[in-house]
Amino acid sequence: MEEDQISVLQSPLVVNQERSHDFGGEVNQHEGCCREEVVEEVKKQLGLALSLIAVSLLQYCLEVISIMFVGHLGELPLSGASMATSFASVTGFSVLGSHVSSKFG
Repeated sequence: MEEDQISVLQSPLVVNQERSHDFGGEVNQHEGCCREEVVEEVKKQLGLALSLIAVSLLQYCLEVISIMFVGHLGELPLSGASMATSFASVTGFSVLGSHVSSKFG
């Protein structure tokens, strides 16, 4: 990765408001967030989440297409493939995911 990409990834999504001094010398901190900050945060979060959404949709489409192909073979193969896909999704992929996350996490 390039150096400027690394700095963008390491920067906080929303920068904290700095304290500003009143005319009386008191420190006045801005409480809450303004609308522009919220919109900026939502845009950045959506940018990060779009790839996860795309992967989930494509993985679901892969399962649906596999079951559609098996559906042309008959009712019994369709029910078997459906049960196998469900079982693999619940058990196999979660075990694989936990193994990968423990290895790299």
